[in-house]
Amino acid sequence: MAQIIKNTLKYYHTFDPLTKRHYINGYQAVLHCHHYATLYTQLALDAGETELLQECARDAFREVLDTYFKDNPDIKTLSEKIDIAVQYYSLMGLGKMKVNFLGDYSGEVELLSSHIDSGWLRKWGPYDKPVNYISAGYIEAMFESVLGLPSGTFCAKEIQSIVMGSKTSIFKITRR
Repeated sequence: MAQIIKNTLKYYHTFDPLTKRHYINGYQAVLHCHHYATLYTQLALDAGETELLQECARDAFREVLDTYFKDNPDIKTLSEKIDIAVQYYSLMGLGKMKVNFLGDYSGEVELLSSHIDSGWLRKWGPYDKPVNYISAGYIEAMFESVLGLPSGTFCAKEIQSIVMGSKTSIFKITRR
């Protein structure tokens, strides 16, 4: 019988006691702070700058994923890269994601859990529109990084949302 071995994310967590900052694989990180993330998501909504929030998340996570894949050349296949990117999403404290489909021109990602939704629901309760702009940016970065395409190639849009009462959040991804 064949055995499937899933790639395991390798990470190095360090803490700088002088600056009180955490680093994962050399990148400064704020670990699991969904209440803080909901606050700056609300600020982006109030300012009408959700696209900027999504773009910043895409650019930041793109660098992290590209560096990881460059530093770990044994991770070669699309499936291996997706596995690592999904694990990285959880490591960053954003929740649990499942890639239903990832193609050259489109895809679908499902959030089985979302820490931003969880924080939002605890702070303000249900909302009438999606709030996962950070996750959307991460998903764009993931698609672009694993396919080796330029930043800005994909657009991720949340079409079903936990904060709106759904069991999971669903993102449709399209090529721009």
